[in-house]
Amino acid sequence: MRVTTQLLFGALMISLPCLSQAGLPQTNSAQEHPAQNTGEQWQTLSLAGHKMGYRHINRAQSKNTLFTRDTVVLTVSQPGAPDATTTTVLEYHESLGGQPISATKHLNSGTANHQMQATVHGNILSVRQSNATKNSREYPIPQPFYLPEGLRLALLNRAEQDKPIAYYSWNFSSQQFDHFQLQIQPYNSPDKPSIRWKIQRHQFGDPQRNTILFADQYFYFLEERSTSGGDDVIITDCSQACAQAYFEPTTHVYRQLIASPYKITDIALRGKIRYRLQGLPTPPPSTFEQTVNPLADGAEILVCDDCGTEAQPSPETLATALQASYWLPSTEPVFQTVIESVLTDKTITTAARMRRLSRFVTRHMSSEASYSGYATALEAFNSKQGDCTEHALLLATLARTAGIPSRVVFGLAYNNERFLGRKYVFVPHAWVQAWTGNKWQSFDSGLGNFTAGHIALGISNGEQSEVLKLNEQLHQIKIISAVQIKSR
Repeated sequence: MRVTTQLLFGALMISLPCLSQAGLPQTNSAQEHPAQNTGEQWQTLSLAGHKMGYRHINRAQSKNTLFTRDTVVLTVSQPGAPDATTTTVLEYHESLGGQPISATKHLNSGTANHQMQATVHGNILSVRQSNATKNSREYPIPQPFYLPEGLRLALLNRAEQDKPIAYYSWNFSSQQFDHFQLQIQPYNSPDKPSIRWKIQRHQFGDPQRNTILFADQYFYFLEERSTSGGDDVIITDCSQACAQAYFEPTTHVYRQLIASPYKITDIALRGKIRYRLQGLPTPPPSTFEQTVNPLADGAEILVCDDCGTEAQPSPETLATALQASYWLPSTEPVFQTVIESVLTDKTITTAARMRRLSRFVTRHMSSEASYSGYATALEAFNSKQGDCTEHALLLATLARTAGIPSRVVFGLAYNNERFLGRKYVFVPHAWVQAWTGNKWQSFDSGLGNFTAGHIALGISNGEQSEVLKLNEQLHQIKIISAVQIKSR
């Protein structure tokens, strides 16, 4: 079974503050930038009390430019598979006065290896992905917009000591600007004499992304506390030996499994099932395959092949579901070659074409799931590695190449057999819905067939940010009941 266990890292990765480091030679004011203002910082990183990896921040200065490299290395254990390591490198170029110049993100894992670069041109941020100029997009920059040093100087130079600071930063995962507010207060503890400031960081529009930062007197950050999937994330200063010390990776995949109240039979899965869910932060979508009835404490969801109704998509919606994107690069020549070889019969229905594409993806991808990273469809096609997310991205991309509108569904899928040592659980899952002419119909190259065990929680164009958002909500969800509905 394909399951998005690598998304455990996702919210954690984007929550890391893109800020400067401690342990550097200090200055008497923000305007003084001595030539030796360089150095490095090592930190250890833990989730729910278990070490997951380390962070290394290196800072260098040229005549007119400050360069910051922020590297995070995470490792988790995967049952029946080698440990999975994901490395994310964020690089920043700023003027010595904190003016932003550029930012780059490079992610590398067993299945993914891609780079994104954002460059400031006046009031415009130009974002280029994987060094492909054709994928460049431009975004108007809201103000104030800070990279690491710019934010540190803003904190150091704030006019009013007790006034919050609001600012914008760029989020590579969501491809948008995040809007934050910092509430600053003095901190004095004999146990941590180097910490002078406690800073609460809130994100506008996303109350779940709250972080507490601890800084020295010059606002170099020594510690961070936040949450991921309901568990504490702690990043704290450490020596290099401490940060890189060997640790036994923990199997965090179990955090994403949701217990089923009952064993659901295969016969029931082929029919109609009514669920009652609690702890849903947002109501799931109504589709042609599920009807959602919101309740005070959650929702009642009826799932089967034709259990729901949905508004007919507009021409604009269908056009969007055909567009190529960074995650769904349907205009790549290799995908057109696949379509020409797989869809040789031009007379079959759209649903039949999707079934052929789904079988192709199932056979093309390795039968051994790889749970690290979040690869694009092109990376998944080339490596043949991944889990359900790579399956879904590749299938949606092939559908769009073939001229079939498609969208990626993220949700839960019931597992009746033993999965990583657990039975009768719902696991995070991704599949594809294609517009077959009169409805959006599900196709699942990871599990083989859509069943009443598929609960859709979100629909997207495959953007990583949507998966990360869902991943952060999983720990809140409980399935209270699952009742088979029999025809009379």
